[in-house]
Amino acid sequence: MEGSMNRIIYSSCLFLFCITAFAQSQSNDTGEGVFYTIEEAKKEPLSVKVLILEHQNLDKVPETISQFVNIEVLSLKGNSLSTLPPYFSSLIHLHDLSLAENIFSIIPEELFKMPALKILDIYGNQLTEIPEHITELKSLYRLNVSYNKITKLPLTLFDLKELNTLNVSHNTISVLPEEFCRLTTLHYLYLGHNNITQVHHCIATLADLSLVDLEYNSQLSILPVHMESMKSLRLLNLKGTKVSRGDVERFKKALPHTMIDF
Repeated sequence: MEGSMNRIIYSSCLFLFCITAFAQSQSNDTGEGVFYTIEEAKKEPLSVKVLILEHQNLDKVPETISQFVNIEVLSLKGNSLSTLPPYFSSLIHLHDLSLAENIFSIIPEELFKMPALKILDIYGNQLTEIPEHITELKSLYRLNVSYNKITKLPLTLFDLKELNTLNVSHNTISVLPEEFCRLTTLHYLYLGHNNITQVHHCIATLADLSLVDLEYNSQLSILPVHMESMKSLRLLNLKGTKVSRGDVERFKKALPHTMIDF
């Protein structure tokens, strides 16, 4: 009964975290400057701030978007895109981009010429790696590459000084290198549904980390004892791992304000 109740509470808390993140990313999606079709946007090209072109059967990015020089938020989710046009990097005000649920096999090179980009959602594609050039995205605040085919994380990823949220869940990552502890601004870390077998003790140095999702890393059996000092941790998901009940109980005592799903 207690386990079921904990899962319900955990799910509710995780839902609230997701809603908060969504609200932050969509905060500009109201009022003037918001468009949902190219046809309407073309009538006022300089007024376009937010453009939502989701699930419109696009196999290439419309050339017309190059006219929207003031665009800040663009969602191309749920299309059939595999490339971006060369002009894309000229959209210098674009800071929130969704390429989710397309057919990209690599993160487009054009993005690495856009240092103002803060939010990149490219989950549900066919990525096999994160390029080392990811470090060029100096302002990146949230990166979501979940539901891809990524096998390892480049060390340059951990040089992103502004990164708040990293979601690499539902891939085939087996190693979380020690260098990931350079992400000192990280609040939310999603590692679920991978092949991770251990977590380096340096994770305890990430003083702002609020959420760690490790669910269904089926060979993960031990967590570093150093994690017992993570007073900022509010959600820890260990469902589907081999971490022992005894270890979980020890963590619960050490971190009474942390919701642990097991």
